[in-house]
Amino acid sequence: MKILFSSNLKVKFMEISKETRAAVKPACWGAVGGAIALAIVGFTWGGWVTGGTAKNMVSTATTNGQQSVLVPLCVAQFMTTDGAVIKIKATPAYNHDDVVREFVKKVVDTPMDYSLARACAAAVDESLAKSAAKS
Repeated sequence: MKILFSSNLKVKFMEISKETRAAVKPACWGAVGGAIALAIVGFTWGGWVTGGTAKNMVSTATTNGQQSVLVPLCVAQFMTTDGAVIKIKATPAYNHDDVVREFVKKVVDTPMDYSLARACAAAVDESLAKSAAKS
């Protein structure tokens, strides 16, 4: 079985007029400019963020949410530990987080890290200041 191709077979595709061709280039540039303007407006005023920024925001919100629950428990645990209040009063304020880490190793199965110790120390200082003001 032979397939013959004819050399005189010419297929005409859709012809585009000169006016249409002349209008396509400015329309494409307008679309590109509009996309750039949309991106600028979206990221500056629209509240759009990149994926990395969104991950950082989620991480920060998670940490803040956990600390809002754990800090009061840490303060209560610290205040009830023998000798903790005496030692924190005798220590300079910039080392209070170290004292908290010394006396409180875990808060509800959450190991004590730097940010939690720092927040707990600030809350302990605030609690001691309130109790001193009442006396």
